[in-house]
Amino acid sequence: MIKLIASDMDGTLVKSDGTLDGEIFPLIEQLTARGIIFAAATGRQLLNIEELFAPVAERLLYITQNGAHVSYQKQTLASRRLSAELVLSCLDEAASIPDFYPIVFDESYGYVQHEDERFQRMLEKFNIIHRKVPDLRVLAETHPLLRFTGCDFRDTEQNGWKRLQACIGARAQVTFSSAMWLDVVAKGVSKGAAMQSIQQRLQIAPEEVMAFGDFYNDLELIGAVGHSVAMANACEAVKKAARYETRSNDQGGVVWAIQHYLREGSLCSLRRV
Repeated sequence: MIKLIASDMDGTLVKSDGTLDGEIFPLIEQLTARGIIFAAATGRQLLNIEELFAPVAERLLYITQNGAHVSYQKQTLASRRLSAELVLSCLDEAASIPDFYPIVFDESYGYVQHEDERFQRMLEKFNIIHRKVPDLRVLAETHPLLRFTGCDFRDTEQNGWKRLQACIGARAQVTFSSAMWLDVVAKGVSKGAAMQSIQQRLQIAPEEVMAFGDFYNDLELIGAVGHSVAMANACEAVKKAARYETRSNDQGGVVWAIQHYLREGSLCSLRRV
C-alpha cells in the first residue's frame, strides 16, 4: 500500500508553460483523505512551491532546494547549509564563467547581484522569489545559505557544470536540473537522501513510496523508493533507472498515473519493458 507520493516539479508535474494541472489540487485532497502524503520534491525554494500549491499548501510535505531543506506541517524536518568558504569558492569561479549568473538561497529567499534583462526574464519565468544585494560575497560571509545556483545561458553540462565540478571536487554536491540550471548543495544532500530521512522519520518503507522524475537531479529520488516512475519526456538515464513510465508532463502524466493507481491498485500496466 502506498503511503507517500513524491513528485519533482519542473519537467514532471509542472507543464512546459509553467502551470500546474488543475486536477492535482482535488487529487491531493483525495490522497489526504486516504491517508497518503503528497510531497513536492524540487530544486525550487519553499516560498515558491507553497505559492504554487496555494489551495492545498498545508497538506504537502516539502523537499526543496534539491533536498537541502525538508518541511512538513509548518515544521522544518531537515536543513543542510553550505559553508561560507564553499559559497565563496563558487562565486569566485562563477565570475569567470561566460553567460553564467549566480543565485544563492537561504530557507526563504534567493539573492542576486546582477539583473540584466534576460536573467530577469528567467527569474520571473520560474517565479524565483529574490532580493538584490550589492555584493553576494559579503552576504555569503555573514548569512547562512543552503544552495548556490547558476543560471547558465550556455549548455551547463558543457559550461558551468564542468567548471564548478572541477573547482569544488568532492567538497559538495554539484548537479543540474535542466540544460540551463545547476545547483551546488552540501555534500551528501540530494532529493534521495532527503527521502530516505523522511522514510526513517515517518516509519515508511521504500516499497510504500511512489516517486516521479524527469532529469538527472531526480535519480537519487527514484532510486530511494519502491515505485519509481519516469515521465515520457524524461532523460534516458531516468527512464533506465525507473520501474515504470507515465505520460509526459504536458499530458498530465503525474495526475494520470496516480489516478490509475487509485483506480487499479497498482502501476503494473505502466511497467517499463
